[in-house]
Amino acid sequence: MTRETASAATSPASWTARIAWGVFGLLLLAWTVFEAAKHTGLTIPFAVIGLLVPFLARLAPGSAAVQHTLLRVWIPFAVMAVCSAVPGPSDTPPRPSPSEWPG
Repeated sequence: MTRETASAATSPASWTARIAWGVFGLLLLAWTVFEAAKHTGLTIPFAVIGLLVPFLARLAPGSAAVQHTLLRVWIPFAVMAVCSAVPGPSDTPPRPSPSEWPG
């Protein structure tokens, strides 16, 4: 490792970027868990898949290009967006059909 690489790795700008990405990651995690709990149904498996993709990408066989594609920030973000778009359970009870009306 050269001096330039070592000094760039410990520069204040890199630590600021790491902290910013960490805060952004925690925000995405909290949002995904909130939306999965709110909408239930298929959003829970999608949320779990979205959380596991980065970990499984490191174990995936293949070239570095495949791993880098799987580790992009857009995949968990897309899963989170799908979880947000799936409608949640209805709060109102279903209406009876006319054949079920009394009388």
